[in-house]
Amino acid sequence: MEPKNQGKKIFVLVLLLVYTLSLVSSVNVGISPGIIYFKDVVREGYAERYVVISADSDEKMEVSLTPRGDIASWLNYSTERIFVSKDEPYYLKLSVVPPVDTPNGNYSGFLRVMSETFSDSIEDHAVGKIRSSLDLAITVSVTDVEMKDCVVKNVLINSAEEGDPILLTMDILNKGNIRLNPKVLVDIWDQEQISILQSENFVGKSILPTVEDNFEFRIPSKDLDLGQYWSQISVLDCLQDFLLTFDVLEEGALKSSGVLLSILANKEVKKKETTPFEVNFKNVGEKEVVAQFKGRATYNGRIVQIFESEKMNVPIDTIEKFNFYFTPENSGKYVISGRVYYDGKQTFEGSTTIDVLGGGNYVPLIYGFFILLVGILFYKIRMEKKIYHQKLKRLK
Repeated sequence: MEPKNQGKKIFVLVLLLVYTLSLVSSVNVGISPGIIYFKDVVREGYAERYVVISADSDEKMEVSLTPRGDIASWLNYSTERIFVSKDEPYYLKLSVVPPVDTPNGNYSGFLRVMSETFSDSIEDHAVGKIRSSLDLAITVSVTDVEMKDCVVKNVLINSAEEGDPILLTMDILNKGNIRLNPKVLVDIWDQEQISILQSENFVGKSILPTVEDNFEFRIPSKDLDLGQYWSQISVLDCLQDFLLTFDVLEEGALKSSGVLLSILANKEVKKKETTPFEVNFKNVGEKEVVAQFKGRATYNGRIVQIFESEKMNVPIDTIEKFNFYFTPENSGKYVISGRVYYDGKQTFEGSTTIDVLGGGNYVPLIYGFFILLVGILFYKIRMEKKIYHQKLKRLK
């Protein structure tokens, strides 16, 4: 082959390769952080971390997760199906629970994060399937030494009206490797901080290792007069102390205010299908309130069901969710409406509409099909008998 012709062929092949690659566009998947280390986890203990999964695609794409390695059977994640895009990354919670018979030591594995997309379609050209994968490296250190450690943050104590409980809130991060029920001691001092007027002890809810949670404690104030007080707050398990001040005020000094944000329900359901709905109420006032939702479902202007929630304590600047279930008996349009009642007040009425589709009754259809099938079988048996008798007559 002449060098000149060989050079032309190589040039054509390069152009063809470049053109082919231009028809294929892969989607890159990212994960942060790229390495996770679960330190000092006890057998049958618990530890969790969050990772962020992202993609450089404008459209939402599905991502699959596959655990591998020594820790594959220990690894749990918050969801099986993940959809991500450039503007909507996914925050995935990962947790590990080493089995009871696991020896002390370090164990490794990884979580394979894989996306599968198609190249852009171009007329008269093939469309390729592109896979992009990334491995999240995971190491777990197993120990039999139990450790108790925690950190307290965002400690707040609210002023209260005379006779109302005083709300104490805080966030606690369990940095140890065993479950924790934090013990909290509260000493209330007079304004001059000379004498302790009241002491309260609380034990918080259970919190898993590596988990951060919010805690609320209510301090009775019936024995406290109007005025300023100091509170010495000690979280014993975390070896942390805080000094905060609050006031006991006259009744009506603090403004109570709330907003019914929404009533959320499925827009379309089938007849006689139980569907959930959710009422969201926000406390936008200056004091904690006790809130209760009262509502109804109406069909063609007629009330078909009444809803009434339990009374819930709603702290300042907090959203409370009231959850209900409803089973429509007929097809058509239903309206769910109601108000939230709190502190002698009520919100504006909120509502939502549910379109109920006619769910067919298939029992008669099934019976009819069964009768038809039996009839066909009888007919076939009868015809076979007739043919059999005709054959006997011919033999005779």
